[in-house]
This record gives sequence, structure tokens and C-alpha cells, in this order.
Amino acid sequence: MHPFDVIMLNMSSYAEWLHGVNNRNYHVLDELVRSSDVRSILAVDYPPLTFKRALRNYKENVLMSLPEGKVRYRSLTERLTEISDKLSVYSNCTFYKSPERFMQRIKAVAERLEFRDMVVWSFFPPAMKHTGSLGQRLTVFDAVDNWAEHSSYRQFVPMLKENYTYIKEKADIIFTVADELQKLIDNQPNAYWIPNGVDLAHYQTPRRLINRDIADIPRPIVGYIGIIQDRVDVDMIVELARMNPNKSFVMVGPVWSDRDKQRLETQENIHVLGYKSYDEAPAYIQQFDVALIPHKTSPFITSTNPMKVYEYLACGKPVVASRQSGAEMFEDAVYLASDAAEFHSSIGRALAEDSSEKQLMRRDAVREYSWSNTVSQMLMIVKKKLTY
Repeated sequence: MHPFDVIMLNMSSYAEWLHGVNNRNYHVLDELVRSSDVRSILAVDYPPLTFKRALRNYKENVLMSLPEGKVRYRSLTERLTEISDKLSVYSNCTFYKSPERFMQRIKAVAERLEFRDMVVWSFFPPAMKHTGSLGQRLTVFDAVDNWAEHSSYRQFVPMLKENYTYIKEKADIIFTVADELQKLIDNQPNAYWIPNGVDLAHYQTPRRLINRDIADIPRPIVGYIGIIQDRVDVDMIVELARMNPNKSFVMVGPVWSDRDKQRLETQENIHVLGYKSYDEAPAYIQQFDVALIPHKTSPFITSTNPMKVYEYLACGKPVVASRQSGAEMFEDAVYLASDAAEFHSSIGRALAEDSSEKQLMRRDAVREYSWSNTVSQMLMIVKKKLTY
């Protein structure tokens, strides 16, 4: 089979990835760039849903040039950058005004790049019902979570439900990160559960240079890494810190709410270290004695498959995670808890039971989930569908 071209509709901007943002979308794109099955990729930056986001896209993605690549085209509202012979990045600020016009521009760019045998591969639900005009041979949708249950998209729920209906009816292939997401698309035969992955070498290479902000913190360290937003049970973390005054609770990541930040910082044994990039993340996780996934139970959380559980386990760390948080697939390698009392006892057990044998077992638990293996599974399904 001849290599095919990919138009990828992203849930982030390429510039965000260059500045250390890390998600499934990034890793899938990175693997497709490496794959001999793919000839060229047009990566489309996160299409703005509001005027406010359009202004941000303009400043970050149109006005500012990427540190790598060559600008091939730029206008007031859009930019096309050639990153390599295989990858081009396109940003456009106008989706919120006219999705149809936005798609026309993407099609024109694909024609300019001489794309053929196209696959549209989307991580962005709001655009799906407008993708039928792109001229693709195949439409792939990758469901990372249920956007209709996400607090950031409450005002767009009717539009999102409309798009999920379109996905169920029109997408040729649907990948889901969580088994729970199969219900979102009615368990259709063209839906495949492909959970997340991990860059094993990135997390398992020992990091010797440790920043003082964590090196000086008293042990044992009970740590969390990620964005601290409404899915994170901040009240429970504060309660756990009070129950464990001899342990340090380390929160690595930006805190969205000022109230949450204040709550965390008033507790003496909670240390809020702020945002750390993907490159820095392993050095911090490797300093944890126990790693946490303290997520509140909600319809949104049950549709997720947190990448951090793979990253924690790749580092060999004991993990205590909320039930129904997406960590259940590793139930033999993690401690599952429902409330502060269970988290408290599980943290104690995790510290007492840890051993080199258990660390090896945890690393083995995620060995098959490299991003290379994950995307190879996806490509097998795509290639099979293209040959029909």
C-alpha cells in the first residue's frame, strides 16, 4: 500500500507542545511523523471556539513564528509553517466565526501541499460535522475524553452532542482511550479501545540533576504531577496532609483556581512547585515515594485514561488512585481508594510494602504500552480500512 497523507485536527497548538505541554495528540503525531506508512502530515492548531481564544491563537500561533520550521504562508488570520519535509503546521483564527470557511482554507492548504489519499485524523470534536468537505478517503476520530462533560466546555454542550452524533454516524474509525467512552458512541463495531501510552525511555532514564525546589523537601514525598484543576480533589489533599504531618505532599503543576492555591499553600507540609515541562517531569516523579491520582468521581473522570498512571508506573513508583479514574486497568499494580480514609491507609501501605521487586513489577506493567506500540495498533486498523 502506498503511503497516505494525514490532516490532523489538534486539541492543542504545536507551539504549546514545543513549550512542554504533553498529551496523547502530541505522541500520536510524533509517531506518525516517524512512520513509513505516512507520506505527509498537515497538523492543524486547535481551532478557536471563542473570540478570546482566537486572539490567543493570533498572538501565539499566527503572529509569533515557531522556533523551528520555515513560514510558507502568512496572512492576518492564518499561517502555514513547514517543520520538515513531512510535517507542516497550519494555524487559523477564524473557526469560531465560520467553521465552513475554516475547512475550505484547510482544503486549499492540503491542495497546495499536493495531498492525496488523505486521512482526516481528529482530536477535536467541535469540528467534526464540518470535516465532510475535505475530500478524505477516511475519517478517524480519537476520543481522549468526553468533552460534553468537561467543565471548560459547558456553554458548548448542545454543539458537542451534535458533533458526537455526527461522529457516530460518519466516522470510519473511532479510537477511545477508555472503555467507558465506548458508550458515548454506542459501542459501534468501528470503535476501538486503544488506551494511552508512555515514552518508556523518557521516564525510565535516571535523572541525576535534581532541582533544589524538590531536593530540599523532607521525605517521604507523596506527589502529584499535572494541572491542578477542578477534577483534582484539593480538599482531600489538604485533609491527607493534616492526617500525615510527617509526610511532604508535593504538587507539581499549575493551579487554576486562586482558592485552591491558597488552600494548598496554607498547609505547612504541602509544597506547590508550579508548572514543569515534559522534559522536567521524570526528574520530579523519580523523587516521589508515592504518586497520587486524587481525582473526584464524575461522568467526565470515568471517560478518561490518565497518562500520569503510565508515567508513574514507568518510574516504578507506588500509585494511589481514585476509583473510576481510569487507573483500574492497572489494578494489580496500583492502590485504588474511594475517600480520604482509604487514601490515607493506602499511602501507608504503599510506603511499607515498596520494594525493588515491586518497582520492577510496576515497570513491567506498562512495558507493552509504549507510544510506538500504541500507534502501531492504530495504523494497522487504518491501513486495513484503507484497503477495503
